[in-house]
Amino acid sequence: RYKLLITYTEIGVSQIHNTVARAAAFRHNATAMGVTVEDVCWTLGAYDGILTLTADREEMVIALVTDLARRGYVRTQLLRAFTEEEFEDIL
Repeated sequence: RYKLLITYTEIGVSQIHNTVARAAAFRHNATAMGVTVEDVCWTLGAYDGILTLTADREEMVIALVTDLARRGYVRTQLLRAFTEEEFEDIL
């Protein structure tokens, strides 16, 4: 599981009216790349949005996030996230 933090670029802000459509396209691309988008939330504060992603392989998520960043609407920060059970197993 991964948490993806996003902030809009200048281009992203200027095209904010298309952000929901871009999120739908992102979900479609994610599915095609073997990644599940569990949720998308728009936020107020230091980040403009947070997404939860899952995939069988980390490389799939990295490829998807790299493709998203390449489009230029957002800057991204990818975090590996662990459930309570997963973290208990690690400890």
